[in-house]
Amino acid sequence: MAYYWYRKATSSTPKSVTGGIKAQTKRGAFGQKWWGIQWITTLESFDIGERITRGKSYARKGQVTDLVINAKKGVLAKVQGSRVRPYKVAITLTPYSKEQKVLLAQKLTSKPIYIAQLLSGEMPENLVRLFKTAGLSLFPGKYNDLTTTCSCPDYSNPCKHIAAVFYLMAEAFDQDPFLLFTLRGVDKEEFLKKIGHKRQTDGDDENSDTQEPLPAEHSIFWHYAPSPEPSCLHTSPTAHATMVKRLGSISYWRSTKNFITTMETTYSQVSLLAEKIIDLQTAEQEKIAAQSPD
Repeated sequence: MAYYWYRKATSSTPKSVTGGIKAQTKRGAFGQKWWGIQWITTLESFDIGERITRGKSYARKGQVTDLVINAKKGVLAKVQGSRVRPYKVAITLTPYSKEQKVLLAQKLTSKPIYIAQLLSGEMPENLVRLFKTAGLSLFPGKYNDLTTTCSCPDYSNPCKHIAAVFYLMAEAFDQDPFLLFTLRGVDKEEFLKKIGHKRQTDGDDENSDTQEPLPAEHSIFWHYAPSPEPSCLHTSPTAHATMVKRLGSISYWRSTKNFITTMETTYSQVSLLAEKIIDLQTAEQEKIAAQSPD
């Protein structure tokens, strides 16, 4: 008789969570950007049982209480199940080798626009095709490329707790596509620092030792005479939290309130407070000027 490596799912009611990481999507597919969608599509294409989809309800209910993605340990998460303590989930993807990381740096620095797009939250499809021709895989080719563990008693792998983290990872990738490289063992800050160092050494630096030092006094450098400090002029903004609206909600906003609305209210309150402070300072300056004998 054949023995399958996963068992039939058993139903259990998870304990409710306050402040869990809830999925942004309430129904339908996970992931809004093509790379987030591709992540889920790739996982669901593997023959790994029905619990990959059962994790959707856990992700939408906010049963995931913690989720961190870093280059050294991959994904570390906590998922509240039916027991008192949350289950610990760990997910890693086969990391790039040292040679592959060098190749990654070469491909990205060959076209700086790719780096700019990544840092602005976009994953150019041309970059993925370029990686494929270079033998760099961005998404797992098979489920065995992933190493997944969960402290729950379920023998199935992935269990619904791991699956819930999978779906939330898609939304995290939507917000920051560089996390796909992080999952491959590429530390973002170290990688950008390395690229920046390369750009400096590639330039002509022959006269770096003979450059004239800057003067200590900034007025000498700019050749200007200091003028009386002008009065503080201000204009009330017509819209609040414009940068927040442009960037969108953060990945793991845990409040039940809408992130954009909350930030817009905060910006509005801060603007009103700033206006009151400026008006008080202006009135004080005018009072002092009126009392001056000049």
